[in-house]
Amino acid sequence: MPKLLHTADWQMGRAFTRFETEDGAALVEARFEAIETLARLANENKCDAVLVAGDVFDAQTVSDRTIRRVFNATTAFPGPWVMLPGNHDAALAESVWTRERRLGAVPENVNLALEPGVIDLELQKLSVLCAPLTQRNTYEDLTEPFNGLESPEEFVRIGLAHGSVQGLLSDDIDSTNPIAPDRAKASKLDYLALGDWHGTKQINERTWYSGTPEPERFRNNDAGNALIVDVSESGAAPAVTTIPVGRYQWHQWREILAVQSDLEQLLERLNGLPESTVLDLRLEGSVTLAGVHNY
Repeated sequence: MPKLLHTADWQMGRAFTRFETEDGAALVEARFEAIETLARLANENKCDAVLVAGDVFDAQTVSDRTIRRVFNATTAFPGPWVMLPGNHDAALAESVWTRERRLGAVPENVNLALEPGVIDLELQKLSVLCAPLTQRNTYEDLTEPFNGLESPEEFVRIGLAHGSVQGLLSDDIDSTNPIAPDRAKASKLDYLALGDWHGTKQINERTWYSGTPEPERFRNNDAGNALIVDVSESGAAPAVTTIPVGRYQWHQWREILAVQSDLEQLLERLNGLPESTVLDLRLEGSVTLAGVHNY
């Protein structure tokens, strides 16, 4: 039965303008490397498909070069990819997705879920029920039609959506697009793959947010992962494994310095950080600088 790699919120084309030029470029490059890592993981884990639950791109206006690089990075995994438009790259009448097609950038094994409905992957015996965003914000549950969508009886049913599970997430999630917390059960899904919450989060045994594969914010929400989802048979609870894939760690520290030992401890912590760290450090208080030269 199918084994899947679940990812989301790549937001390719994101600009890190708050950083120095070289640092921003390194963060951008890490996001392309993340796609290559996902393809490698899909191969190593013998996955049957890769599901991208929205926000592949950060904006409709990303460059043609970014579009081509994204799809070139997917070619290392020859199996099927299913990509869903999210709130940042909604499937508008004219969008980044229509440009992709004009560019001829989309490989044959990449399925673009630009319309609501079911994508049946025959060889994998997998039905992917898709709820793409066709505008940035909606105020109705686009996954509700899943209840009436049919799939072959022997196929595993997987839902793919992008939005906010109602009543379980904080108010600062990116989009307003609501999703019922019991959607997997109501629609008889074996698994519901979600995007929009940028960290890895389990909603219930069949519903997960994968989070972004490469962190891009100072939030303690377990970002930088992908999920390997193993469905042993239709109707069985999936086995979900979290795989760290992010290159950079993002930390936000708020420190109060009052005595010399506070400074010494801070410097020790700084020296212990790996090179691939993005740190937002804010200090309060005062302390003498005597002895700092020793560090």
